[in-house]
Amino acid sequence: MTTATETLEPTLVGEAEAASPRRRLEEITPLEIFAELQRGVLGQDRALRFVAVAIFKHTTGRVPGNLLMVGNSGTGKTTIMNNIQRLYNEVPEYEDFRAVTIINANLLVDADRLEFRPDRLLSAVEQRARAVTGLRPSAADLKAAMERATICIDEIDKMSTVLAGKPNALGVVLQQGLLTLMEGERIAYPVHVWENGEEKHIKLDLDTRDMMFICGGAFESLYEQVLERVSKPGGGAKLRTQTVRTAEGRMRIETRFLLDEQLKPEDLFKFGMVPQFMARFENAVVLADLNQEVLREILLKSFDSPFVRAKEYFRILKIELELDDFAAALIAEGASRDSRTGARALRPIVSEILNPLEFDPWNSEALKKTESGGHCLTVTGDMVRATLK
Repeated sequence: MTTATETLEPTLVGEAEAASPRRRLEEITPLEIFAELQRGVLGQDRALRFVAVAIFKHTTGRVPGNLLMVGNSGTGKTTIMNNIQRLYNEVPEYEDFRAVTIINANLLVDADRLEFRPDRLLSAVEQRARAVTGLRPSAADLKAAMERATICIDEIDKMSTVLAGKPNALGVVLQQGLLTLMEGERIAYPVHVWENGEEKHIKLDLDTRDMMFICGGAFESLYEQVLERVSKPGGGAKLRTQTVRTAEGRMRIETRFLLDEQLKPEDLFKFGMVPQFMARFENAVVLADLNQEVLREILLKSFDSPFVRAKEYFRILKIELELDDFAAALIAEGASRDSRTGARALRPIVSEILNPLEFDPWNSEALKKTESGGHCLTVTGDMVRATLK
């Protein structure tokens, strides 16, 4: 993994203020932002570089840093969104940017009336802004927090203008509506605020120009669409072949289609993304499929790994859960066979292996007493192999 020459040391706001004065936002470089995001997102260094630059642009107010993320299920789109929120929450200098909203694209359209509903989006932003400013913010504080919001919209691909080969009017409505917000629109938004000790109902004059939009989706049929284009005779593109070492030490040759190497803007237009809408994004970033090595690292280190969660479960029973190297390699190899579900493929495999041990660890032959008087349970490669067969 790429490492940074400097890393942020995020602390709680109160602790940071007591220790040292805050830095200027311009002093927190994209390299540092990347290093901090990397703590929570594994295997997506290229995408994180784009995200780090987008955050730097957003927080310094230079230029919009809107991004579109394209990635298979389980490759980390939502994880990246959650880690943007974690970054803002943990780095004291980003206190003013903590209104981060993650919302599903289909919630932003009224299907019955066929209309875009910016009020639903702004309502979600308002709730996050109130969590930052407190329950009784002034109009100025609430307006400032909302106008600096980061808005993460998931499943944007479900709002394509074409679905199953047919026109999708909802997709047109959503993309045109978001396009207007991303270009910068002034909206009179009704809120309750506190002024001079009294609660008042007013309308905030919100300017969406300084909001950052991070949109993501699986774009599942896009993979087949581009693969068909590059595979047909005269396409001029070649699929990459690579040698892969299995967990057992054997070598095999795989031919892989990598979307990020073949994707063109016209592919997204054909998929059903409106050109004017796409023009509001600085880049369309394709997240990498997770290979065996990355899946192993996620299994052992990720905050949300099923193995890491299982370790916490066994600690309740005062048992230390371990996974030997061969077992970890076999689990990662099994998960890598399902490239369309990414890291999510780890969960059913780990669950199948550990469920008998979680149910009754005390009668397992793998349970051993430690010198300190506790217990240790080690999952071996043989145990994994038996389960996978």
